[in-house]
Amino acid sequence: MLKEGERVDELFRESMKIIQSEAVFSFSVDALLLANFTRFLKRDSRIIDLCSGNGIIPLLLSHRTTLPIEGVELQPELVDMAERSIVMNGKESQIQLSQGDISNIREMYQHSTFDVITVNPPYFTNNQPLKNKGPHSIARHEIHIDLKGVIGAARFLVKNKGRLYMVHRAERSMEVVNELFNAGFRVRRLQYVYNDLSSGTALFVLVEAIFNSQAYADILPPIYIYDEKGNYTEEMMAVYYG
Repeated sequence: MLKEGERVDELFRESMKIIQSEAVFSFSVDALLLANFTRFLKRDSRIIDLCSGNGIIPLLLSHRTTLPIEGVELQPELVDMAERSIVMNGKESQIQLSQGDISNIREMYQHSTFDVITVNPPYFTNNQPLKNKGPHSIARHEIHIDLKGVIGAARFLVKNKGRLYMVHRAERSMEVVNELFNAGFRVRRLQYVYNDLSSGTALFVLVEAIFNSQAYADILPPIYIYDEKGNYTEEMMAVYYG
């Protein structure tokens, strides 16, 4: 089940396991927050996760719904890791992960197919210094696809009134909102994530957007990862452990 350099980590709240590798990809708190932020997993919803990495978002969502969940990831190594994690957790009848390039999403899926789309896209632009070097830097850098391209893929896939859930770096939040608006989405909920109570600026932004909607945005109270003692806040404890 495991290959060289890989390990198995626990998803405590979900009572599941996931295969990870520092050399290839390891999820971080942003993925947990995105899955926790995602809602409207209704009885007949079709769900897809873009930029799936090692399958963390589909695995987390599968704990909350019995609906089929699809995912798309560019890198074959990550798809392989995700598929082994899916089997490890007995989710192969629910989760289907495909290797593919969302730049070519029109060749993979029909238009207006999904009710719920989640995405944890590359964060850093090409004019920013590489923060993750090596062959797998495309997971965090817009080397292969940029924010506009990611939202364009979601725009092609989403049904009328369907919802897109995204986590991104807080400093790019206005760009995220602008690109969503230009693609026909309206932000419905927005929530900033801070490292701790003393942080002067936010780390991440969580966004729920509805396609072809006139909804107004709810700006939710901030999330703090750590308390004043450096421990997880109660909110983060709930995200990790339930």
